[in-house]
Amino acid sequence: MRFAIIDGYVDEPTCLGVPFFVSTYIRYTAGALVSAGIRDISYLTIEQVRASEYAINGFDYAVVIAGNPVPGKYLGGMPIKAYEFDKIAAANKKTRFIVGGPILLDPIPFDEDNISYAVGDIEKFLFNSFGDSAEGAKTRSIAELDRFAVAGAFIVEQHPRYPDIICEIETGRGCPRVIHCSFCIEGTYSVDFRTPEAVVAEMRALERHGIRHYRLGKQADFYAYGSDLLSMNDGFPKPDPGIIKRLYLGIKDNLPSLETLHLDNVNPGTIARYPMESERITCTIAENNSPGDVAALGMESADPKVIVLNGLKASAEQVGFAVEMINGIGGVRGDGIPKFLPGINLIQGLSGETKGTFEMNYLFLKSILDSGMMLRRINIRQLRMNSSTEIFSKKSDKKNEKILDAVFRNYREKIRTEIDIPMLKKVYPAGTLIRNVIVEQHRGPWSLARPIGTYPIVIDIPRELPLFSKHDIFVTDHRERSLVGLTYPFFPEKASIDEWRVIPGIGRNAGAVIAERLFSAQKLADFSIPPEVFLRLFPENR
Repeated sequence: MRFAIIDGYVDEPTCLGVPFFVSTYIRYTAGALVSAGIRDISYLTIEQVRASEYAINGFDYAVVIAGNPVPGKYLGGMPIKAYEFDKIAAANKKTRFIVGGPILLDPIPFDEDNISYAVGDIEKFLFNSFGDSAEGAKTRSIAELDRFAVAGAFIVEQHPRYPDIICEIETGRGCPRVIHCSFCIEGTYSVDFRTPEAVVAEMRALERHGIRHYRLGKQADFYAYGSDLLSMNDGFPKPDPGIIKRLYLGIKDNLPSLETLHLDNVNPGTIARYPMESERITCTIAENNSPGDVAALGMESADPKVIVLNGLKASAEQVGFAVEMINGIGGVRGDGIPKFLPGINLIQGLSGETKGTFEMNYLFLKSILDSGMMLRRINIRQLRMNSSTEIFSKKSDKKNEKILDAVFRNYREKIRTEIDIPMLKKVYPAGTLIRNVIVEQHRGPWSLARPIGTYPIVIDIPRELPLFSKHDIFVTDHRERSLVGLTYPFFPEKASIDEWRVIPGIGRNAGAVIAERLFSAQKLADFSIPPEVFLRLFPENR
């Protein structure tokens, strides 16, 4: 039998699978098929399927991985759209399509008769369906997950952007809190943790297949990894710094080719309730992860009423405590950029919101900025209802929603201009060198590039560089949620007028610089170029 795995890209609270990220589902699916005796397995992204006008001839079965409970804006690819499922099935009538992934939590109807949903975990469903097992369980065990994860590592070599991809690594599933956020799907799963040895075994298998970049994601709270579920404080389990240290020692000892090691979600409520244990964990992360890492703190709202009504994790004061701890330990720079900084996630559309909610959110972020602390990322999204969550069943006032939406948009813009840009200037001052950024898109004469890592910053470069080419860049300016930069080393004689324009102190004088060939440090000395940028232009003047 010939199988295709179609990556429709996923985006859920604990897992990102839009390039350059590769989700766990893809590798688990491949591993389950191999474990079931299937050997002819091909991998296709939804972008490749679109390019072929949806024809994938010659496959007996195709597994489509999809689901975007928390959709965002994407640079590396666009997740599969609802109408495309039937379009693919209609274009390949002889192929049987099986759909799995987080889309199962909120399925859409299909019209074609050769496409259907898996039942339960996609990897378990496939193993049951095509292997020798007659077991009817819908959920994979941790032992099965560990086996599938190693067996499916080979599939990454078929990714069109290989080897420049970052693999999500699952440390556990389910939210270990007693109470769950009203909007989140993670509370629908039973809590299971993998052992450090199993996680390392998967990463070793991926390294054997050429992977050098990893994110410890696919979990609700990394600080709660391996925590004691029988020891609770205010509904939060006690963290175990020892098991996290053991995980990092295993990674350090077994992955000699590792280039990027980052993580994803962190619960600020855990840090606030267990400060001593959290400080030890933060030190371990800052010491071992590669620079540019982000702890995505699920704050969601600074409004006390909204926090209570939606079962949120922490008060504004507790989130502030977590921000301060991570800054104090992880704010040191490695290779020119902060090692480990917090990010803040905010959500609009929660129960109990009023006009004052958004002002509270703004004032909280302003207090962080004014304090001198850094936030690497501020993510503000509108709630997308999922039928499996608590908030879905609650009725809403449509008229009031429109009023609140207008207020929200006003404050979102205020945050973008008054908080985001000054914060980026703190994190990435002009002159900062960022290495190995990859060009992912062209927008007019500009190239949009990002470094591989968690929540990678977008860098706008005023030159059309080859797609997927790698460059070192230095920062010249700051925009909302992005940077402006030039390739390093900089060659004055070859620079375009657009490139000269983005150099602070040059700007409108770019035409004169080119016309008069002012290409030396001496000739540009009279311009108000910041010293940090000047030394990137002419490093010999150090």
